[in-house]
Amino acid sequence: MRKFFCNYNYLTERYELSNYRGGIFNNKILVQAENTLLPEIKNNIQSLYELIVKIKELTTDEAQMTRLDETELMISNLYYNLFTSPLELPENSDNNELKNLYPRAIALTSELEKAINIPEYNRTTSLIKNNLQDNYNSLSLS
Repeated sequence: MRKFFCNYNYLTERYELSNYRGGIFNNKILVQAENTLLPEIKNNIQSLYELIVKIKELTTDEAQMTRLDETELMISNLYYNLFTSPLELPENSDNNELKNLYPRAIALTSELEKAINIPEYNRTTSLIKNNLQDNYNSLSLS
């Protein structure tokens, strides 16, 4: 399992997950930021997965479904690589319209991109976001 560190990014003025250890701040501050950042990332990935499952239930287009399957696999791999545990299966819940679910999913991926500063994982979140944006754009064209 890899070791991740919580660092403060001066450009974005936010804490983010990273591969390297920064030694500027007091360790207590970093531990506190890490204790809030990791659960936030974990919850965002879980919420994104649940949104993808809802979107898949409402999708009928075969090309969109293929992209959603790839996206679901990337989300599962991202979660497993960061937390070495599988995602929880979502409960059956109320279905919303696709036009409402896609923007929420895209916003969650944007939050994940901001919080994770590890190139291979950031690339995965970018691919997830691109897949969702492509499906949303094709949905609005129909």
